[in-house]
Amino acid sequence: MSIDLVMLLIAALCAAGGAASWWYGEQQYGKGILDGIQMHNSGRLKYTTYEEDGQTMINIKIDELEDEE
Repeated sequence: MSIDLVMLLIAALCAAGGAASWWYGEQQYGKGILDGIQMHNSGRLKYTTYEEDGQTMINIKIDELEDEE
């Protein structure tokens, strides 16, 4: 097995891993947005904004479900 073939395999594995990580991240981001919208609509998600060092920050509080108590 030549070094060129090994380098090609490593590059292919890195590209496949990067693509899989990007795809997984996109899926999780979409699920997080949907969860946030559902929690906000049900009244579980509460937030306040405040200033810290000249930047606007957000404080998020999520109430537990009745089933989780």
